[in-house]
Amino acid sequence: MSSYISLFLASLFEVLWVFFLDKSAGFTRLSPVVVALSCMALSLFFLAQATKTLSMAFAYAMWVGLGILGTALVQHFIQDQQLKPFGWVCLLVITIGLIGLQMSQSSPTPLD
Repeated sequence: MSSYISLFLASLFEVLWVFFLDKSAGFTRLSPVVVALSCMALSLFFLAQATKTLSMAFAYAMWVGLGILGTALVQHFIQDQQLKPFGWVCLLVITIGLIGLQMSQSSPTPLD
């Protein structure tokens, strides 16, 4: 599996665990807690897979950045927590930073 696909899956599961953590009502509802914890584990698993060929600093920055973007978009479009215009500007800055980070990377090579 491509390290970039693993990184994308890690970020996706991060967004999901944050979403279900919110639904758990402070860990008082069992089903969302179980889903959140499962998504956490999968997120870390896929992040670890990505770091087999990507540097930890790059993979971690992308994982966190994509998690922030995904969580903000889920809150805006699914949970109806509207972002103010400055919030959109900040998300744009994060996106530009992630693109810049990606463009500064050389092709992935196995880390030994």
